[in-house]
Amino acid sequence: MKRLLIFIIIVIALMYIYPIIFTFTNSFMTEGQIVKSDIELIPQEFNLQQYYSIITEKAEYFKFFLNSVKLTAIIIIGQIIIGILAAYAFAKINFKGRDIIFAIYIMAVLLPFQVTLVPNYLIFDKIDRILNIQILDTHLSIILPGIFSSFGVFLLRQFIRGIPDEVIEAARIDGAGYGRILFKIILPLLKPAIFSLVILTFIDNWNLIEQAIIFIDTPKKLPLSVFLDSIYHEDHGVFFAGSVLYIIPAIIIFIKGEKYLKEGLIVGGSK
Repeated sequence: MKRLLIFIIIVIALMYIYPIIFTFTNSFMTEGQIVKSDIELIPQEFNLQQYYSIITEKAEYFKFFLNSVKLTAIIIIGQIIIGILAAYAFAKINFKGRDIIFAIYIMAVLLPFQVTLVPNYLIFDKIDRILNIQILDTHLSIILPGIFSSFGVFLLRQFIRGIPDEVIEAARIDGAGYGRILFKIILPLLKPAIFSLVILTFIDNWNLIEQAIIFIDTPKKLPLSVFLDSIYHEDHGVFFAGSVLYIIPAIIIFIKGEKYLKEGLIVGGSK
């Protein structure tokens, strides 16, 4: 039974790893080998021409890459700031309606983001018409919903709830206010949770497609996740090389933060 379980796990793992291996090996193949009807994983001729073409002939690739970096970085930073403050309030500060508001947050976590796309679009459009503040067709239309995502609040609250109330009360007796308690006691203990949030938020927003297609009309403002499919789908070699460069940041962040991600999800889930 144990061997069967291990075999099933290996098969499932290979199913997930295969597309990455296929993309990586195809990025070193010639155009002729790529377009063959047979699926091949080993390059007949090791070729770096695709990478050279991106550097010398496809300068727009890096512009879209920077768009993805900008959007993802701002959303991550915003979620951390908003998440820490809101989670601290929900976990350790008693105020009227706290549990009701948090229940609404939980409902928002359960809703798929596609449900909120149309309401967000209508709100941004109304802001533009009434207040003459343009949000649609700007990066703000993606950044604002991303920053105020309720997932970060939910995750961080689970950790903060695990901090003993006695520690908080002792700090208050010593004269510490809410700000000092947050920065001196809670933040140092939140390292696993913050790393978990960074990794999950990065993966979620690095690969965003629907938001960009709906909210962004100007092509040069699109993230790389949309650009690759729409521009390079006929240039097979460059497509695979560009995909490898696009995958590398996600792989690096996941490898570097895997320990924190496991610890964060296990501890957060147990709370």
